[in-house]
Amino acid sequence: MTHPNFLSLLKSRKLLAQASHEDELETLLSKGPLDEKGRRYAVYCGFDPTAKSLHIGNLAQVMTLRRAQDCGLTPIVLFGGATGLIGDPTGRTELRKMNSPEQINEYIENFKKLVQRYFRTDVENPPVYLNNIQWTGEMTWLDFLRNVGVHFTVARLLAAEVNKTRFEEGGLTFMELGYQLLQAYDFLVLSREHNCVMQIGGNDQWSNILAGADLIRRVDSKKAFAVTTPLLVGSDGRKYGKTAGNATWLDPEMTSPYEFFQFFRSSPDADVDQLLRIFSLVTGHEISARLSETAKINETKTWMAHLLTEMVHGKAEADQAASAAQALFSGSGDLSSAPTSFVTLSEIEEGLGILSLLVKVGLSTSNGDARKLMQGNGLSLNGEKTTDTKLMIVPSMFETESGALVLKKGAKNFHLVKIQMS
Repeated sequence: MTHPNFLSLLKSRKLLAQASHEDELETLLSKGPLDEKGRRYAVYCGFDPTAKSLHIGNLAQVMTLRRAQDCGLTPIVLFGGATGLIGDPTGRTELRKMNSPEQINEYIENFKKLVQRYFRTDVENPPVYLNNIQWTGEMTWLDFLRNVGVHFTVARLLAAEVNKTRFEEGGLTFMELGYQLLQAYDFLVLSREHNCVMQIGGNDQWSNILAGADLIRRVDSKKAFAVTTPLLVGSDGRKYGKTAGNATWLDPEMTSPYEFFQFFRSSPDADVDQLLRIFSLVTGHEISARLSETAKINETKTWMAHLLTEMVHGKAEADQAASAAQALFSGSGDLSSAPTSFVTLSEIEEGLGILSLLVKVGLSTSNGDARKLMQGNGLSLNGEKTTDTKLMIVPSMFETESGALVLKKGAKNFHLVKIQMS
């Protein structure tokens, strides 16, 4: 069976930022996914359990692994049971929160559930799931220093961009300095045990990934390559990811399917091409065709939102999210999956003002913020613009077709409020 060239595929979708020994990698991949002994090459990406869920920044790399699988390579999903105990200093101005081993194991179990849906299992190269605590946890401190630390100079570690900023600010700890060594050792183990020739990641991980590839070449004299993808940055210049404070999570308990749908549906027109190239398996030809008719950009965004929500949450949830969005925008459809908060009848009877309600449901951060929103004509209540900041909530406001009070902040941010029945 003939497989597409992974590196060429990344280039065609504008998903290649950097590759070490690029010509050599191109030659290796052009010969197919098997080495001269008939063993399949593998490619890996690591995911540190720093939160309960993966987010769409992680999904970008999961989809890169899926593309590797479609090119005949074995995708390795590496969970950072060991590296998660240390924390990557990349892009940080302060020490990461240190989670307990028990918390990290809980996060990893959730990660496993979240990533499995993106890979094929009916092929000769199904995904491999590993945890780096399996090999790092067995090593003693002295073994690690002698077997891994001996190959790295302090000058080289401090020159790496991932460590440089924190070091210059005087905040880089010895523990964090060891993170790159741990990641490099992961690549070495996977090279030896799984014929892994590539590590992929976002371009901010270049130094960490390159360290592993260099270690393999130096210690084992084997081919190893670092490959990075462009960072997921919106047209407004913001990086999509939890570090940037605007995470869209893959776990429906943290970002509902409706909110996930709305994230992509409300994305800037200028970002649609990039989002489809990164997250979908749609061909570049179809993406270009859909974007060629600029007058239909909103239709394309709705289609994209449904496509990606179905991929992450399933068709039923995508259909419900689309119906809820239609209901909130046009007044028809199923509202059951829209973001919903509850108030009690006693709260209303005791006196619940609109400003307090907006803060309670999370549409405003404070009464002052809520007042500014309303005075700027940015709030609708049950389809009607509302500027009365002294408005009190009464039970009759909940007597709508959907059985809820419908709040709309700006053009796209909707929220249902229901009376909690005891």
